[in-house]
Amino acid sequence: AGESPEEEETELFEQNRGLVIHAAQKYVNLFNHTLGLDDLVNSGSIGLMTAARSYDPSKGAKFSTYATYWIRDSILKEIYNTGFNIRVSNHQFERIMKVQAIKKRYDLEHLEGDAMIDAIVRDSGFSRDEVERCLQLDQEVLRQASLNTKVGNDEGEAAELGDIAVSPDNVEDQVLDEQQIQELYDSLDQLSEEERNILILRYGLFHQKRHTLREIAEQYQVSPEAIRQREQHAIKTIRNAMS
Repeated sequence: AGESPEEEETELFEQNRGLVIHAAQKYVNLFNHTLGLDDLVNSGSIGLMTAARSYDPSKGAKFSTYATYWIRDSILKEIYNTGFNIRVSNHQFERIMKVQAIKKRYDLEHLEGDAMIDAIVRDSGFSRDEVERCLQLDQEVLRQASLNTKVGNDEGEAAELGDIAVSPDNVEDQVLDEQQIQELYDSLDQLSEEERNILILRYGLFHQKRHTLREIAEQYQVSPEAIRQREQHAIKTIRNAMS
């Protein structure tokens, strides 16, 4: 007799626990959050179990690819929700990331004070109050975690966090311009969880790298065209909400 579904889930979980360790080690020193390696391993294990329960091998995606998404998602949510002394929402966290990346660029030009804030306002599209709030939170909550922090990618190569935050990577045609992307940040709550996750992956929101339609399709075990349709529906939903 073959294995029961529960036995198959347990086997997948046990065989792929290394993915959890790898992801936890990647994020344990990110942004000076207060969570330890054990905390992140526990969170990542929840993501791995979710992947094991929902994985459908008939869709053709590799389990490691599918599971990595769920592990990373679970770890990052735990960091956002409990990893800082002051509660930082996902949206606020992303704003801080963007401000920090722009500030790093202008640090090379030795801008400071009002000139620095003006430059960040111009490049980010945020209000002056929002930029000042992000800089304050960066000091108080993230304690100026360095964008030079090395973060390993899935191929084991090191990349700087600042590069991950702003790099376009290799994606299909750019659908949204910068202003629309900022509007997208502000409107994610209008979407279903799946649509929200698809846009986060497609446009590199919340410090994810940008993904191709094919990469996202592998994670969701559907066709790239299905992901494209869901992406377009999500964008239409956002535009309707803003009109």
